[in-house]
Amino acid sequence: MKLRLRGVWLVAPLLVSLACRTTSATSSIVRQVDVDGDGRTDRFEVLASDGSLERLIEAPLPDSDPDQVLVVAIDAVRYEIFADLQREGLFNSFFPASRMVAPFPSLTNVSFTALLKTRPSAAYEDRFYDPVENRIGGGMMDRLTSRYKEFADFHSVFDWEEPHLWGGAAYFVPERVSWAELLEFERQLDSRDDPELVLYLGSPDPLGHMRGRTGLEKYLRHVDRVLEAYLAAGGGARRVVLFSDHGMSDAPSRMFDLDNALEDGGFNLRDRIESPKDVVAPAYGLVGSIQLYTWCGSEEAVARAVAKYSGADFAVWLEGDTMRAVDADGDTTLRDRPSDEYPNLVERVHQALTNHTQRPASVLVSLDDGYHYGSRFFDGIVNIQGTHGSARYTSSVGFLASNVDRTPEWLSAEEVYPYLGLTRPPESGVPAATRCYSGPDGAEEVVDWGGSPSPISSITVEDEPYDREAR
Repeated sequence: MKLRLRGVWLVAPLLVSLACRTTSATSSIVRQVDVDGDGRTDRFEVLASDGSLERLIEAPLPDSDPDQVLVVAIDAVRYEIFADLQREGLFNSFFPASRMVAPFPSLTNVSFTALLKTRPSAAYEDRFYDPVENRIGGGMMDRLTSRYKEFADFHSVFDWEEPHLWGGAAYFVPERVSWAELLEFERQLDSRDDPELVLYLGSPDPLGHMRGRTGLEKYLRHVDRVLEAYLAAGGGARRVVLFSDHGMSDAPSRMFDLDNALEDGGFNLRDRIESPKDVVAPAYGLVGSIQLYTWCGSEEAVARAVAKYSGADFAVWLEGDTMRAVDADGDTTLRDRPSDEYPNLVERVHQALTNHTQRPASVLVSLDDGYHYGSRFFDGIVNIQGTHGSARYTSSVGFLASNVDRTPEWLSAEEVYPYLGLTRPPESGVPAATRCYSGPDGAEEVVDWGGSPSPISSITVEDEPYDREAR
């Protein structure tokens, strides 16, 4: 893997540079024309060296319904980063971007499940706790073997995404992996003519974690150049939609001390639950939220123990059908938190405990800016410059931009799908109700829900009629 990445790194800057200067290499000039003055490019005029018109590409009419669609999902780009680039004049083939509010926790599996209307994923991240078998599953080995895609249906929507090994490598050589991804992104655009094409750019997530806003801005400038070349070559007649799955904070962060928080409350952090004092936290990415699984009846005590510890913002759990919340000062309804810092907070938190995954957590914790939780291995070898996962604005608010629709100023992840223009009908499902472990006598039977053994019990999925016009 290192040899392959080293080779890519040596040639990538040259190849990307050539790709971004395609017009000069062919002695052509591309002129973007905004006919109606609304700030969006209405047509691309490709001119020969003598000024004659070689090709004219008309953008779709606003609010029309083109037959061909390109959707580009870009991981971990906060609204402000994309909007600032648009104000500079980049991505001017699109109407001004909307703020997209991700679910809580603001994590990739959770967000794409809501955005792409797929069945709930097995868990919040690729490493998860299975209360049926009372064990932790998933993780790095499943990433190395590409099995992680079996636990999150949204991967099946992508016609291309980065090879599975690139995700881990990107934390060690983020620039090299992002260059390689950009080259493959350009190749996919040049070589495919699918009526509906959905591409996923995943490297911005580790790039943002490791390099912060500067790294993301640099990456997006190259995305803009690749897209403009594609649009001028004919792709501009398609519906083209860009969106991100969540935001990314700007602050460097340090590990939240979950072990001591639980120990001070009389609990033990374990890989399985064998007593009411055991708690499981399937640590994986270095993110601003924690998913805790407890013995049934221990939820409140665990939440209070963690919430009062330095670095915790708040903790939530369900008591029957009622959502309970606690922070360092004690009980809270979360309704007094400012909406500009915590957009749509109460609804998002309630959904986090009842939806999005097949096994909702017993307790969910949102961390303060400047803190993360996850793999101790990764925490020991990387220097985090930003993260996501918490309920705060910077982690939660991504973007949506279309070359056809003037999208609302704000919208939730659940409201995005109709704007993508895909004919695939959305799916819905009800996650299993088990949120805690009640001992071996209370375990449920494992059900095969996807044609292969599943580590998680089944969910009920009902297909719904879908009308592309109803957006």
